[in-house]
This record gives sequence, C-alpha cells and structure tokens, in this order.
Amino acid sequence: MSATDASPDEDEVANLDRGVSSRGPRDHGVEVREMTLVEAVPLRAAWNDLLARAVEPDVMHGPDFLIPALETFAPDARLLVAHRGEGVARRLVGVMALWVPRLGFGLAGRLPAVFSNEYAPLGTPLVDADRAEEIVSSLLSVIARRDGGVVFPHLPLDGAFAAVLGRVAATLGHRVSVVESHVRAALRGGADGDAFLHDHIRRKRRKEWRRQWRRLTETGPVRATVVRGPEVRAAFADFLVLEASGWKGRRRTALVQHAEVARFAERVVDLLAESGRVVVDRIDRAGQPLAMLVCFGAEGHWVSWKTAYDEAFAAFSPGAQVLLRATTRLLDEGELVEVDSLAVEDHPLMNHMWPDRRRIGTVVVGFPAPRRPQLRVRLLTTEIGIHLAARRLARRFRAMLSG
Repeated sequence: MSATDASPDEDEVANLDRGVSSRGPRDHGVEVREMTLVEAVPLRAAWNDLLARAVEPDVMHGPDFLIPALETFAPDARLLVAHRGEGVARRLVGVMALWVPRLGFGLAGRLPAVFSNEYAPLGTPLVDADRAEEIVSSLLSVIARRDGGVVFPHLPLDGAFAAVLGRVAATLGHRVSVVESHVRAALRGGADGDAFLHDHIRRKRRKEWRRQWRRLTETGPVRATVVRGPEVRAAFADFLVLEASGWKGRRRTALVQHAEVARFAERVVDLLAESGRVVVDRIDRAGQPLAMLVCFGAEGHWVSWKTAYDEAFAAFSPGAQVLLRATTRLLDEGELVEVDSLAVEDHPLMNHMWPDRRRIGTVVVGFPAPRRPQLRVRLLTTEIGIHLAARRLARRFRAMLSG
C-alpha cells in the first residue's frame, strides 16, 4: 500500500481550493430542510427539474434512481433539501442524500457520507447552477450543526461540483482532504462517430473488430438495435437473463440472483424509461440477446451502468461490438457532454475504447469549531483512507484471480 493510497493528495486538495471567493458566508435566502425519504418522494417532479438545471447533472442523484436506491440500501438516509424564493417563485435548488455507511472501522463510519455504493459509484449532489456556491454553503452549514465533517465518496474531482465545493470550503475555512483517488475511462463529446474511430482506435484493432463481425454474421442472423422508451422494460428483462448466464451468475453477483437488488434495478429502469433517461444498446443473434449495454443519462451526462454478453460467442468479441456501436451512437446523436464508464481504472476494454479519463476520489470536508476537536475528524479521515485503499487492493486481487 502506497502512502498516497491512504493519505490526502496535496495536488488534488489544491485543485479543489482553486478560485477562492472573497465573499464571506451570509444569509443567501436558501432554506434547507432535513427530510426523510418518504417526505421527499412527493418532490419528484421538481427534483427531476433540478436535475436538468444542476451544475453537474448526476442521474444517480436524480429521483428516479436515488429513491429506489435509498429504499433498498439506505432507508434511514436523511435528505437535505434546499429551496429558494417565496410563493410561486419558490423552487427546489439542492438535494443531498446522506447516510452513514458501515465501513468496518470503529470511528470511520460515524461521519455522514453522500450516498453512493457499488450500484451507484457516482456521488454528486444536485445543486442548481444558478448561484451554486450559496446553495452548497447553506447545505454544509446545516451539516456542520450536527457533524464534524462530511464525506463525498465517488466524487469527480475534475467536475464542476468539486470546483464549487472547493471554493466554498476555502471561503468558510473548512478542511478539505482527498483520501483516495483513481482514474477511470470516459467518453467526451466533440467528434462524430466515424472521426472518433479513425482518430482514437488503432487501424489494426478496427480491422479485427470488422472481421469478427463478419464472421459472427456467418453464424446466423445478427441484428444491432437501440431500445428506448417503454420497450426498455422488456429489453432489461432480457438483460437480467443474459447477465446471469455468464461469469456474474457463476459468482452469484448477477442482479437477478438477489431479489431485493433485482427489484431495485427494475424500478430504476421503469422510472428512467418514463423520462427517456435510459437506453439499451443490444445485439441479437437468431432472435436471442448476444450482447447488451444499459446506459443512464441526463442533460448530456451519461453513465454506462451495466453490460453483459453471451460467453459462448466470446471469439467474436460481442462486448466490444456492442460498446463500439453505443460509442458511435452517443457521439452521432449530438449534445453529448460526457459518458462515465463507472469501470475500474485499469479496465482493458473501456480503456482501449474510450481515451478520456475522469479522476474520481473520496473527499472529506472537516468543519472547524472551537468546541469540536479537529484531531478526531483527522483520525476519521485517515481511517476512511485506509479502508478505501484496502478495498481497492482486494478488488484488484479478485480481478487477478478471475483471469
């Protein structure tokens, strides 16, 4: 374990602190209420509207994903809900879901954390882009009344929200520590599909994928399609079966093998299908699913959530084939800002296919208070860093064993 795996990264802390505002804290006209999940559910329409206006739209913190996720994994989570304005001008400007994950260490789990987990490895709270610093300041102030700090797991360190958080923390004198970070593959807009393939995929690899596709079509009728809207529900049912037929099924980690998780996933897909925020790219052979990729997104910000393929046809690289077609589709449809792979940092296929990178980290913000010893917060920060480093090592070791 290297020192940087378990301790704050000074360069990244500096990045979060850049652009400090000279304006001090004041009453910004932002009202923050703490709600239970049940109380927050009726805000779904306004919450979805906020997702479209957020400084960094994160579909996993939107209501159609987060409500089912909290019901399943963190029913006791508290939501900080921020409003601004009065009467007809009143509108929702911030949502942050907090829970206390069980980390396996004595004190570390006692700091509240923005919700994220293995099914939602992206933890960006939703904050209106209009006067975002005022909203974040108000949210942090509410947390500071109860807790010595707050943890932001799976936070894009080079994203717009992290920049706002850094400026606010520096202005208010909060201590910011990046206790773990890594990079993972991403795809950013700006080119059409053909230009992307020519510029970023080696000619030899493109030629090999075309050869494999031709060979695949010789084995039977092959069809590539894109599924949206109400038809996504049936496509996702096919996905659940396909995923369980492969290595995830053998490891007992497929979604359908855990009833509670399967219900969560099906509900997420149902809700996101209503707003057009889920797309399934699929390849079928002889009427049976061969490879599938499920993506969620909002306002040009997408995540590739789950993928699966029929291992009996591995010689034809079905996983690469469906990802290749999804990549060109995303680029050709326009208005793409970024797709987060949500993959491990050294994922062989994603790293070859998508040249861009996102730096993801765990950020701890500690609040100064004359009666609250900061040593305790620093100890918690260190323990969280050690836990995350150990978990990353274990995940890499499992990957090595699997092949």
